[in-house]
Amino acid sequence: MTITNEYESILKKGTNAGPATDEMITAAEEQLSVPFPASYRHFLKQYGATMGVGFEIAGLFDSSDDSAPPMWRHVVKMSVQLGRVNQGHLPPTLVPISDDGCGTTFYIDSAQRSDETACSIVAFGPGVDGKVMANSFEEFVIRLANDRLEF
Repeated sequence: MTITNEYESILKKGTNAGPATDEMITAAEEQLSVPFPASYRHFLKQYGATMGVGFEIAGLFDSSDDSAPPMWRHVVKMSVQLGRVNQGHLPPTLVPISDDGCGTTFYIDSAQRSDETACSIVAFGPGVDGKVMANSFEEFVIRLANDRLEF
């Protein structure tokens, strides 16, 4: 099975928010003052956000219904909440997309790269200070879903 097939299989088994529009993605990038890497933009356009077995990927979805808490985490709200905690201790190019439930947060490094599809996923938390967890968004999703992240 190729990495793309495994990645797609994992996400299709999850509970997904549904596709985010180009307008939603652009607005989120503007709010966060970062460009999302192409691989994360593709995820947002196809899945929006995902809740899998034992993992979750924050994303974008229609959050206008306030009658019940959302099933997924909104990447902009998560960034704002964590930004208040981190207060400038982390580079502004980092966008939080997931966590391990024990205080470690996983961030996409949205810094521009020569290859538009490439992005690193880094972790910050107790005893983990910027460790690269995966060299691509797809690789991160596979490792996260299969509980294969190495600290």
